[in-house]
Order: sequence, then structure tokens, then C-alpha cells
Amino acid sequence: MKRIKIARQKKGISQQELAKELNVTQQAVSYYENGSRMPDDETLNRISQILNAPAEYLKEKTDDPDGWDLWEEATGYTTEKIKKEIQRMKSVNHIIGDEKNLQSLIGQAVQNLDGRGNTDRGIINSIYYGIQDLQQELQKKYEDPKKLDKLLGLGNMRIRPANTKTADLIYDDLSVEAYQKAIDILIKSRRDLANISNDLKLN
Repeated sequence: MKRIKIARQKKGISQQELAKELNVTQQAVSYYENGSRMPDDETLNRISQILNAPAEYLKEKTDDPDGWDLWEEATGYTTEKIKKEIQRMKSVNHIIGDEKNLQSLIGQAVQNLDGRGNTDRGIINSIYYGIQDLQQELQKKYEDPKKLDKLLGLGNMRIRPANTKTADLIYDDLSVEAYQKAIDILIKSRRDLANISNDLKLN
């Protein structure tokens, strides 16, 4: 894979340094570069991370050493839009990790554009979904699966009737009131967090 050599030289590290990072011999790296041995997927992904070059480029599936065409195809965002978000991130000094790692920067920019990253909306959305996970965890702890099976049946269509009472679902030794109060707090917290994003029209 001659492109491993190209990317390594562009990165400015020796075969020996790359071998040390990969915990393999220098000879193994030489074999990878001259094509006499192929790295497995895990090793190739590690090489990609170290050299800051997409695995698809190393495998010659794209001629773009930065993988912009791959990011466009995978995300639907144009290169210009992603670059603009990276520039914004740099201008406000809000980058996580190595600022020189382009693939990491692109990933962070895409997450921001998706509303999942380190923007106001992304952070609040993350907490929102974290609370949703807590709500599901609370249900698992309190709800008796035997009672659920009896109420909903064992088929694929397990829809709870609208008139289902909480007391009919939880373990007999647990408090219905405690469960309901905890659920109410979590639901209100999710609603309040959603309102922050909507009321402030956060990015």
C-alpha cells in the first residue's frame, strides 16, 4: 500500500516511529508499504488515525488524501459548509483534542452541524437524551417483566393500553409513588431542556 508511505512521509515520521505507535516491527511497516503484506482492518484504522489520512485513501478508494469527497457523501454537507464550521470553531477556540488533526476537526464540525456536537443545542440535546436513557433505566428497575408479559402478551405488538395503571406494572415491593414522582421529574426535565433550545433558537 504505497499510500501508507506517502501519508507517513507527509506526516514527517519514520517507519520506526510508525512501527512503535502500532506496536509492530519496522519490517512489518515496510511490508505494508511495499504491498507484500496487508494490514488487517484494525491496524489499518490505527494507521489512518496516526497518519491523519482516511483509510479509504490508503486503500486507494479515493484520490483525496483528506477524504472530503467521502465526508460529503456520508453526511450530505458540502466541503464548503464543513470548512466554514471548522473556521468558526477555530475562531472561538472551541476545539476538542488536536487542532492539527483534520479528520478529528471534520468529525467535530459534522457533529456540530448535526446538532450533536459542542454547540449549545448539541450539549443540551446530549443531556436531553441522557435523561431519556435514565427514564428507560428507571422503568427497567421498577417494572416487573412478568407483569408486562401478562399485560401485553408475548407477541411482537407489545402496545400498552391507554388505561394501564402504574401499579399494575411495578414490582410489589416498590413504591408506586416514588416511581411516579421520579418519572415526572425526568419528563419535566426533558421538556424544560427542549424549551431552552426552542425558546432561544439555539444553533
